[in-house]
Parts: sequence; C-alpha cells; structure tokens
Amino acid sequence: MLFLNFVRFLLGYVSFTARGGFPERFINLCRLNKIILWDLKNSEAVISACTDCASYKKIRSAARKSGMRVRVRKKHGLPFFLERHKRRIGVVAGALFCAAVILILSTRIWSIDVIGNLSVPPEKILGTFEELGVKKGVSASRIDIKSTEFAALQRLNELSWLNINISGSKAVIEVREAVESPEIDGDNVPADIVAARDGIITIIRPFNGTAEQEIGNAVVKGDLLISGIEENGDLTVSFCKAKGYVVARTSRSMKYIQPEKFIAAKPISSKKRFILNFLSFEIPLGKIKTENSYSEKSEIIINGVTLPAGIIRCVETVYEEKEITLSAERRKMLSFLRFTDMCAEEFRYLEVENAEISVNESGEFSGAFTCLENIGKEHPMQLEEAEHEETADP
Repeated sequence: MLFLNFVRFLLGYVSFTARGGFPERFINLCRLNKIILWDLKNSEAVISACTDCASYKKIRSAARKSGMRVRVRKKHGLPFFLERHKRRIGVVAGALFCAAVILILSTRIWSIDVIGNLSVPPEKILGTFEELGVKKGVSASRIDIKSTEFAALQRLNELSWLNINISGSKAVIEVREAVESPEIDGDNVPADIVAARDGIITIIRPFNGTAEQEIGNAVVKGDLLISGIEENGDLTVSFCKAKGYVVARTSRSMKYIQPEKFIAAKPISSKKRFILNFLSFEIPLGKIKTENSYSEKSEIIINGVTLPAGIIRCVETVYEEKEITLSAERRKMLSFLRFTDMCAEEFRYLEVENAEISVNESGEFSGAFTCLENIGKEHPMQLEEAEHEETADP
C-alpha cells in the first residue's frame, strides 16, 4: 500500500466531488470506461473520490450522461507541485538537490562501531581500518570485506578474529581478542639460581636442583643458591634447570629532598573552539592550535541512529612558566609526599620488617628498611664449567 501511494504521488492524482443526477449510474459508467476510483464516499447525495490525472479527463463524459456535476476539490502529487512552483527555480533545484543528497548518503557509511574488545582500545582498531579504507563517508559497495578483514587481522596481532557487518549506513566491527599463550621455559637448558641481592637466608625451597645454602647463611650478590647439578643414586650427576625460591632478609635505603626552586607551568587562560564534522570532512570555526588543545566529540543520535554530522569542541589552555620558591614548611611537606610515593613503589611486592625514617633540618627524608624478599635469580649454567666439575667428581 505504501508503494502504491508513492506511485500515485509521482504520477499525480485528483480528489473531486460529484453531486446531483444519478450517482449509481455515474459509478457504473466509470467502471465501464475503466476509470479507476478510490476512497469513494457518499454523504448526503454528494460523492467524493480520487482518481488519476488520465482518468479525470474521461470522467466528464460519464458525469454528463448521468447528470452529475463534477468539481475538483484538490490536486495532489509531484506534477502539480512542480506546476505550481515552476517559476521558483530555487525551490525545485533545492528539492532535487536534497533528494540527490539523501540518495547519495544512503549508500555511504555514517557510523562505525567496535564491539567485543576488552583491552585493545577502539581507537587503534578504527585507525587500522581507516588506513585500509573503511571510514566514515566511504561508499559501502567499494569495501572488499574479505580482503579488508584479512589485512586488518595481519596488522592487529592482539586479535584472533574479526568480522565487518554493514547494515545500511552503519558498520559494526566485531572482534575477538587473542589469548596470550604462556611462555614455555626451556627446561632442557641447564641453569642455576643465584642471589640477586645481599642478605641473610630465612627460607630456601628447591623444587628442582640442589640447595647450596642453608637457613641463616649470609650471601652476597651473585652467590650460588640452588645448583642445576643433581646427584643421582648411582653417584652420577645430571644437569637440570634449577627451580625454587629463596627468601632472605635484606637491607635497603632511600632518601629524597624537594628542590627549593623549580619551574612550574601555570594556566592563565583558556579558549573554546568548535569544529563542524560531516562524514570525514571537518570545518573549523576559528583558528585552533592542536598542540595545546583538548578535544571532545559529540555526535547527533536520533532513535539510536548516529547521524553523519557532529560537533568537536576544542579547549585551548595557555600556560605561563614561572619559577616558584618554596617555603621551608611546603618544601618539607612535598619531600614527605614524594618520599612516601617512592617507598610505596619500591616495596609494593616486599614485606617490610623494620623501618627507620628520619628527616634533617633541610627537609631531606631518609629511611633504612629491613625487608623479606625472594632474592633468587635464574642464571644460565656454564656447561664447560659444569662438565669440568662432573669430571672432577670422584
């Protein structure tokens, strides 16, 4: 029915009234002369109906024979609209231009969404597809989906699968992130575990290999903790990759002082600028310095459909560099805050048994810490030395 109404609008039609005479004879004559009538109504001996332009030219003969008086009530459709505005070329040209724009835009990509990503930022995915030609404003018929998917998957190593779905003017990129396979250690490569720091051993747990130290031993950096040489039951030895952990009591020190003078950037003014965005075209409204500007894009969405137009708001902030001299109290406070941040970062994965923190008159904070930590570090075994030890073993 919608298509039929559209065809009638393009060809034009007339709504009319007929009164007096014999209405039944008028309708029968219209039917015999193949005059199409619709929306036929009868009210107080007045017939109202609609017919197309060609049929209306034949209707007067049927009206004369049936004694009816026919009057045009209203003319509908594109031909009558163009006839009324034939002298207004701008209106006709504007209507044709609007129809052409709508027709062209219906074949273009208006919006591109990314779904299924968790750790990979959507900007990276959209940037890759934009390099491959999938961007706003491009014709959907020009996109080779299979080759584009293959090329994008080759560039995005973080993804294991992706798919492009184009529905009308909207493109949806569905992705699945790759699961990183755990690194497989070379178990066949002999290795020792040596001390990464100085300390006193409190716990030693060899899972593979032979323990070379005991609880309470003091070790220095580089000392052998767990050897990759194992003694078999028949008094022979074999090489392996030593595994295990060695917890030792270690000492650490840290200090920090805030400089009395430093250069700081102070914001003194900010300006707003706007950019009109249509498909992939941007029209700046004013001069914009991109190096010191923050931009925020807002899109027009109607009933869940993203239109190919929007506004980008840019905020430019002007800074002034100024040398600041701190007072003794502020210098001491900033030194303490920075010192605590350094400690939190340094001892994030360590257990601190004891801490002695002091501050001098100039505001310098210093600390001595006793920690418990795993000091074991894998060290590749020198096979020549290992073979020498094996041959020297009685």
